[in-house]
Amino acid sequence: MALLGASTFIAGAALAADPDDPPAAAADPSAKATPKPEDAKSPEDTNFGHRFQFGLRAGLVGGYNMIFRYDQSPYCAPTVAGKDPQKFCGHAAPLAVDVAVSFAPLDFVEPYLFGRFGLKGESQTDTQPLSVFGAGARIYTMSDSPFKIFIDPALAYEFEGGGGDPAFQKFSYKKDLLFHLAAGPQIDVAKFVGFFLDAGLTTGILRSIHSELELQGGVQARFP
Repeated sequence: MALLGASTFIAGAALAADPDDPPAAAADPSAKATPKPEDAKSPEDTNFGHRFQFGLRAGLVGGYNMIFRYDQSPYCAPTVAGKDPQKFCGHAAPLAVDVAVSFAPLDFVEPYLFGRFGLKGESQTDTQPLSVFGAGARIYTMSDSPFKIFIDPALAYEFEGGGGDPAFQKFSYKKDLLFHLAAGPQIDVAKFVGFFLDAGLTTGILRSIHSELELQGGVQARFP
């Protein structure tokens, strides 16, 4: 009888340990799966803010010049014998290259120093190729996103002179103070590079009241 009881106990234990039963951890709906290393993303992988990055950017600028002359401002259009020179003129602006260096202390603000250099002189005013140096800041919305919008205010100093046409020798090509404001989108395709497009207005007030409605496109590289 003892032998029969032992056999019955062993058979019952074997049936209870059915190999087809799921493990206790898998059967427990409250158990959490351990995340795979490849599923975990660092915050830096999705943050495209510029904080603590130096930047170098270059762009090509074109636009349309509008000039309101003072009495001693250079002509802005060909003169006609017997008629007073035009007071107000408009013409396409020569293309210029815009370069800047920057450092962003915060994701949403990026101060910079820039230079703008014309590719040729302006024949209507007999002016040498544009030479401008200044400082400004780009202020970003959605600063941690790869797609962001920026506002770009700046102050600058314009110092190119006249082109040497004898008809313009009586005029003084004053150095000028420029006010600049632009806005546009930037797409950062990686943490270290982005492309931008902006439209804006740059206005001078000393040589004449002259404003350029401008469009600029370019690229920015950043490090580290």
